[in-house]
Amino acid sequence: MRALNKKVITLACATCLTVGMGAVACADTVDLGYGMYGSTSPMVKAVEVMHVPTDAKLRNNEQSQMLLAANKEAVNAINANLKWHSSVPVNPIKGEVLDGFSYYQLQGTDKQGHHVASLLVIDYAKSGLDQTIGIDKTISEKGSEADKAKLKNSISKHVSLYSKENAQQQLASLPGDTVEGAKLAKAVKAINDNIPSHINDTFDKLLAADKKTSAKDKEAISTFAGFMAKQLSVDATHVAYKPVQTRYGTAVTGDVRGAVGFDGFRNSFALIGYAIPADKGLSLQFLYSDDTSYDYWTNELNHMYQTQSLKGGK
Repeated sequence: MRALNKKVITLACATCLTVGMGAVACADTVDLGYGMYGSTSPMVKAVEVMHVPTDAKLRNNEQSQMLLAANKEAVNAINANLKWHSSVPVNPIKGEVLDGFSYYQLQGTDKQGHHVASLLVIDYAKSGLDQTIGIDKTISEKGSEADKAKLKNSISKHVSLYSKENAQQQLASLPGDTVEGAKLAKAVKAINDNIPSHINDTFDKLLAADKKTSAKDKEAISTFAGFMAKQLSVDATHVAYKPVQTRYGTAVTGDVRGAVGFDGFRNSFALIGYAIPADKGLSLQFLYSDDTSYDYWTNELNHMYQTQSLKGGK
């Protein structure tokens, strides 16, 4: 009898351990950077596609090389954009603007069906944010009236350097906004009206800087880009943002629901974003899915971040 009891107890302990470990394994972890981690709900599976930790001690050589290349590309892209679009000379961005990044595929199932999403995490370094604040300040003071209008709500009007405390205060003071209906339709029309010229201008500037391509080929590329740009359109049915309280502190969340159209084809989408300040930088997370899965992934992110709304400021 004693031997039987011992076997029963051993089996019960093993069963509890197996069930317990299974429950833990069902909740996957995603790295949001700067020591912040999110846990999915038990029914959501997160698969890591790409991961570069913000902690240099946790990176292997391949990840370090990926971050080095990403920073080089980011700096070049930012400086090229500043050169093309800034109305006044500004100091070019230098050093590191990214501390790390991650990309996950998320999958989950409920009574509505199977849901798939992509989660992109970009961790912006404090040094890059400080330089951006300085550039915005220069443009706000010395730029054209059009540039000043774009930066009328710039954070550079309130702070000169980035800190977690400053960022949280600014985010908490956001009034929040939701744009729908006729107002949004008007904004979308303006975007679509400007898409061809914006794409053409960008291609023309890139081609002008290209010293290897022949004039004939440049003309052909420009013509093709112009034709393709006319086929592209965007639509939006809902745009919103608001300050929130999360398990990581004060943050801001926003979402865009709409579609991208090309030559008669239409692909609906939902984009949900979070910006979370940390001591060493700002973590941005973007979840992209089909619009039909918007409610499912909104609930999942609310669970992951333990999101609570804030009233915001004026």
